[in-house]
Amino acid sequence: MHVIGEVGGSSSRWAFLAQDGTFRILPTKGERLPGFNPLSGDGTVFAQGLREQFEGTAAEGRTVTEVTIYGAGCGTEERKQRMQAAVRTLWPEPHITVGTDLLGAALGLCAPEQGLVLILGTGMNTGYFDGQRLHCPMPSLGYILGDDASGADIGRNLLQDAFYGRIPEQLHLALFGVEGPDLDGVLERIHRGPYPARELASYTVRIAGHLSEPYVQNLLQGRIHALAELIVRFYPVEQRREVVATGSVAYGFREVLAECFLDRGMTIRAVEPDPLRGLVQYHQQLR
Repeated sequence: MHVIGEVGGSSSRWAFLAQDGTFRILPTKGERLPGFNPLSGDGTVFAQGLREQFEGTAAEGRTVTEVTIYGAGCGTEERKQRMQAAVRTLWPEPHITVGTDLLGAALGLCAPEQGLVLILGTGMNTGYFDGQRLHCPMPSLGYILGDDASGADIGRNLLQDAFYGRIPEQLHLALFGVEGPDLDGVLERIHRGPYPARELASYTVRIAGHLSEPYVQNLLQGRIHALAELIVRFYPVEQRREVVATGSVAYGFREVLAECFLDRGMTIRAVEPDPLRGLVQYHQQLR
C-alpha cells in the first residue's frame, strides 16, 4: 500500500493506493482531516488527529509500505524532517518521502506539460514547471509579509475594511450580523491563537455568496491583480502564458481569477480544489 498525502496548513487529503492500482481517498464528502505546516504548526496534534480518523476508517493503512507527502511549508530540509517525524508516528516502518505542496500541484495538475503553477488557498505560492523540474524565483513570504490574494490576505483586507467602516452598511450586516465582528475576539484569535492564517482565511468564505456586490468585486479584483503584478515581475512571458491553479480560493473564485489573469495575458488552463487525484494518476504511471 502506497499512501499519498496532500497536506495544507488548514487541512489534508490522503490517497491509499493499492498494488493493483485501485485507490481510496480520505476524507469523504462532509469530513475534514487536520493539516500541518511545519513552519508554525504542532506535529503532535496533527498526527493525533490523523490517528483518530484513520483507526476507524482506513484499516488498509496498516499494510503501508511507502508514504509520499506533499506539504505546505516543506521548502527546507529541516521542515521536511519535521513533517517526516510527525507522519512517522503513524507509520514507523515505511519509507517516507516529503516534497513541497507546490511540487505536488505541479505533478498533479501540470506534468508532463509545462506551465505556471499557482497555489491559492489559505496561503499562496507559485512556480514554473518545465515538464521535469520546478523553478521558484518568487519568494514565499507567508501570511504576514506576502501571500497576496490568498484566503488569509483577502480575509485580512476584509476585516480591515469592516473595522474601518469601509464596507457598505447592508453588506456589512449580511457578512457580520448586527454585533460583529467583535474586535477583541478577532484580535485574540489572530494574535494569540494557534492558527492565525487559518483564522484570517475563515472570513474570506463569507464573501462567496455576495460576488455580485461591487465591494466584493473590487476587493477580489484588487487582490488578484496585485498577485498578477507579482507574477509578471518574476516570470517571463513564455513561462506565464498558461497557468494551472489549485486551492480553495483559486477554485472558489475561479471566474474572477481567470478574468484578472487574462488582463495580463495569462490563461488559466486548469483549476482544481486540490491536486490529489492527479497525484494518484502520476504515481500510478510510475509503477
